[in-house]
Amino acid sequence: MRKLPLLLLLAFCLQVVPVTSQNQAFKSAIHVKLNFIDYGLLFDNKLKVGQGFEFAYFRNIAPALNIGVPFKLGLAKLPGTQDANTLTAGLDLQFRLENMKSEAKVIPFAFGGAGYVIEKDNSHVQFPFGAGLHFRVSPYAFINLQGEFRKALMDDRDNLQIGIGYVYLLHQSENRPAPPQPLTSDQDKDGTPDSLDVCPTLAGPPTSLGCPDADSDGIGDKDDVCPDEAGMIETNGCPDYDKDGFADKLDDCPTVAGPWNGCPDSDLDGIADKDDKCPNEKGTASNMGCPESKDSDGDGTPDDQDLCPDKAGPNKGCPDTDGDGIADNFDSCPEVAGTVSNNGCPEAKDTDGDGFVDENDQCPTEAGPINGCPQPKEPDADEDGVADNNDPCPDKAGTFNGCPDSDDDGIADNLDKCPDILGTAKNNGCPEVKDKDGDGVPDSQDKCPTEAGTANNKGCPEVKDKDRDGVADDQDPCPETPGKFGGCPDSDEDGVADNLDNCPDVSGTAKNNGCPEVKDADGDGIPDSQDKCPTVAGIAKNNGCPEVKDKDRDGVPDDQDPCPDNAGKLGGCPDTDGDNVADNVDKCPNTVGIASNDGCPEEKREITAVREKLATAARAVQFESAKAILKDQSYDVLDEVVTIMRQNASYSLSISGYTDDVGDDAGNLRLSQDRAKACYDYLIFRGIKADRIRFTGFGEARPIASNDTEKGREQNRRVEFELILE
Repeated sequence: MRKLPLLLLLAFCLQVVPVTSQNQAFKSAIHVKLNFIDYGLLFDNKLKVGQGFEFAYFRNIAPALNIGVPFKLGLAKLPGTQDANTLTAGLDLQFRLENMKSEAKVIPFAFGGAGYVIEKDNSHVQFPFGAGLHFRVSPYAFINLQGEFRKALMDDRDNLQIGIGYVYLLHQSENRPAPPQPLTSDQDKDGTPDSLDVCPTLAGPPTSLGCPDADSDGIGDKDDVCPDEAGMIETNGCPDYDKDGFADKLDDCPTVAGPWNGCPDSDLDGIADKDDKCPNEKGTASNMGCPESKDSDGDGTPDDQDLCPDKAGPNKGCPDTDGDGIADNFDSCPEVAGTVSNNGCPEAKDTDGDGFVDENDQCPTEAGPINGCPQPKEPDADEDGVADNNDPCPDKAGTFNGCPDSDDDGIADNLDKCPDILGTAKNNGCPEVKDKDGDGVPDSQDKCPTEAGTANNKGCPEVKDKDRDGVADDQDPCPETPGKFGGCPDSDEDGVADNLDNCPDVSGTAKNNGCPEVKDADGDGIPDSQDKCPTVAGIAKNNGCPEVKDKDRDGVPDDQDPCPDNAGKLGGCPDTDGDNVADNVDKCPNTVGIASNDGCPEEKREITAVREKLATAARAVQFESAKAILKDQSYDVLDEVVTIMRQNASYSLSISGYTDDVGDDAGNLRLSQDRAKACYDYLIFRGIKADRIRFTGFGEARPIASNDTEKGREQNRRVEFELILE
């Protein structure tokens, strides 16, 4: 039975030992404790509780391992003695496993060791084992609660003890840090310290981090795509006149803002206006920006291509009633399937295959050469298949009822008044002799009977049309270029042929000879087409816009720009983290956030509370005038920051320094850096790890108020603490 408590305590000790330790920073600790001692429960299962006092000194010797010497003094109710309370004293050597530097509120520990106990009449050795908890009440003080089992090398002296006490970590007094040394190394003498100078051997202004900046746009030449033209950060240092995010040299429409390679799209159909044939009406790319053509009869053929726009049909938009593939409007037999060669009508039938169609065959079911009938048995002197008694020409073989047709004009010689000359039945076999244009080609054979021509051209005159646009060269003003306008093209489709259009590549009006109307809405003498500010009178030098002061060249006049010295697209201010909250009102300018949280990420209430505490602390930090020396009242404020960082071990901190615009730029930049570093140095001195803090200075950049008033300048002279969650 007595071995069971010992085994349980050993198992508990193995479970509560912390994995890591940080207590080497606080090597010594003092323990004071009140003990309750029982010698009865393990002897006869009856409690016999006495009281005692303990004082101990512990020293850290390795990570998570401390060694200590507890001195105990108490009144115990010992088994086998007559005294109600016996004075006992003891001295232990204990080894303790714990993590006293952990920032947790509750810290477990386990211990074991050996001790020597003196009673009234004897003394003996005991081996203590136990575990307990520390409850933090301050960075250096704890309330202690522990239980222990003590195995004695004497009969009936095994005992249990429960103690409650106070633990204090011994630490050195904290002196205030010496003021930081200013940054002095500056090889290129440009006023930007080498530690902050991106180009330490090339002189440049602080606005471009010490690098040369030929166009003074705040972007160093090495990073500036357009080093000789002032531009913006968003376009890599290149100008962007229309401020649509496309640098002018990459902008297809550099003077008009738009999303499609810098060009506008008025009808939002995804086709830039300059390429859109219908810029004010949504259309499709396949139709060059115009809407798809109408289809009134819904047969899938657009009206402008439909030969029958009011009647649905599959054949070029026309119906085909008999389904022979020939549209009804071209079908001579629309209700009877036929062939193309027969204009939609069926081919003539010849049932007996004798060459005579059934409708002309006197014997349609019996093949024969005589009007479709077989040879008669009567005499046939000329052997033409027509019996002599029925043959008008019994002595001359022929196919026309037995008579020949010498001129093959379809009129038998016996009826043909001109049997050797091709003629007509109407003219009794003689030719009609008409030639109105006198070109030697009878009108019956003349394709141009009223216009003299040549026999080779079937009576029509030879016509030259080089460009094949249907207009003869002698009548075509543009004989080598095809066109619909009297033989000439219309490149800009403004209804004025190119040969008459003074502006053939720009759509205009006939009234203005094909050129657009010249408009000048603001009356400043600059046509609207060339006027960058068409509704506001300006000057030619400024492309029609008025003179406006804009130091940072971001398109927002200085008198309306909250950040006149820093170019930006958000009302004249930059947006470093791209969260659409301008830096001048963004409490987290380097972290993407939301507008409702002042530019910071949406987060838990406790994190928001920490940020607010840091913001309040930052406003209370003060320095000696024009120096980086902290005033005494600032140390208490920074101690609050130390507490926050100790309580939140996963947080990191960014310290930023700022000044007003009084003095030179380089001096202000150095002062802001030194002040941020002074705060950094103090936090490091107070035990916050350097890898959790970073600092920088921005000089007079990023003002939060106007530098034109004393109150505004006072607000701009500041440090800011930004919480970083990692």
